[in-house]
Amino acid sequence: MRQVVAVLAGAVLAFIGAVVLGEYDLRGLTALVGFPLYGVAVAELTVAIGRRLSLAALATVAVVVAAGLAGALWISFGHFRNGIEPPALSWVMVAAAAAAAVTWARSGRHRSPVPPQEKT
Repeated sequence: MRQVVAVLAGAVLAFIGAVVLGEYDLRGLTALVGFPLYGVAVAELTVAIGRRLSLAALATVAVVVAAGLAGALWISFGHFRNGIEPPALSWVMVAAAAAAAVTWARSGRHRSPVPPQEKT
């Protein structure tokens, strides 16, 4: 149950982040630096709530990050009207952000506090 709540919280953060990022010009340095940080932020929230994530939860985090950034690109580039589309680098960085999120979440298994076991 904890992992489901963690993934849902990550999805909410990804949605909010997509709406905010979508208001900016997502080209060049913004995509290069901002997208992986976005992925790390979503992953960190998910790990903070879910602690040790299963492989299914990690995969879901990657999909949520990629979908959020695709939504941000959609907003940023005027809903892809008039033939204006994001540069290829932006799409590559969407995949890199999803990979960064999974990498960060996996490393979170070692960082997250595990409650000490009670002595009996």
